Amino acid sequence: MTGKNPVISIIVPVYNVEKYLDRCIQSILVQSFKKFELVLINDGSTDNSLKICQKYREEDNRIVLISQPNKGLSAARNTGLENIHSEYVCFIDSDDFVEKNYLRSLYNNLEKNKADISICEYFLTDEKGKKLSVEKLNEPENISILSGKNTFNYFYKDNYVPNVVAWNKLYKRSIFKKLRYKEGCYFEDEFIALPLFYTAKKVSFVRKPLYNYVQRSGSIMNSSWTLKKYQDRQLMYQERIEYFKKNKNLMYKAAVQQYKDWITGINYANIDKSYILNLQKEYRKYFGIRKSNNPKRILKDFLGLLDIRLVSKLKSVSKYIRKSEIK
Repeated sequence: MTGKNPVISIIVPVYNVEKYLDRCIQSILVQSFKKFELVLINDGSTDNSLKICQKYREEDNRIVLISQPNKGLSAARNTGLENIHSEYVCFIDSDDFVEKNYLRSLYNNLEKNKADISICEYFLTDEKGKKLSVEKLNEPENISILSGKNTFNYFYKDNYVPNVVAWNKLYKRSIFKKLRYKEGCYFEDEFIALPLFYTAKKVSFVRKPLYNYVQRSGSIMNSSWTLKKYQDRQLMYQERIEYFKKNKNLMYKAAVQQYKDWITGINYANIDKSYILNLQKEYRKYFGIRKSNNPKRILKDFLGLLDIRLVSKLKSVSKYIRKSEIK
């Protein structure tokens, strides 16, 4: 065991995941890279999760266990960031698990390229651990290194999830010096993604699936949409737009267009009318700002100006527009 002078700190927020926690922790403890500390943040669990954490802490001196009242995923990650002791940090969700060379591959890639963030591909996995598919990186395969700012170009592809999630990455701890996860909100990974990548001078890529993202029905991301969830999503888009505008980044128009596409892609059947009026006002605020001048995009813009619900009903048109712009 290597409990002293860890090179990597692994932060795992834990909340009522007794069914998955053993698999997660075991996948970490058998890593081929041994010089790490595992920081388990028990976020007010009411099931047997705390007992499971305590059992592993007694068996392995690389484990640090911190308990706090339930504050949510972001607060748990922030607590972890305040209590780590290494130069590098990564996040693993407690219902997921990692491949044996997860740490070693990300670390070697980071060191080799003198990067601030290294990113790997990942598996979509069912609850029993069966691998369903591989989620590849958006960046072209001939690219091994990018500046943090240049990764923004790939935040607007169809599958931008590998870029923004917290957990398929190894970070230099120093880039979190002035950054923390936004607490009390959904989509915490997306709120922090832009400032993280803006801070990073170099980002490097590992073209291997090393993380297992478990698809489970009770997860936060698979829960039904509420007004709070819509509002947090809206706030994330607004902050992203303002961030690009403030930093005079060329992705400003792409961010606006993505926001408007989200507004017109919502199913408005069960949404409060006052919130619909709010979104209609937002759409009109950004009318005419678009990345593409494709005629169908211009038509969609005008239709949205009249009534966002009209465009929402024409989903087949929206899909056609996106496909035509990707080609």
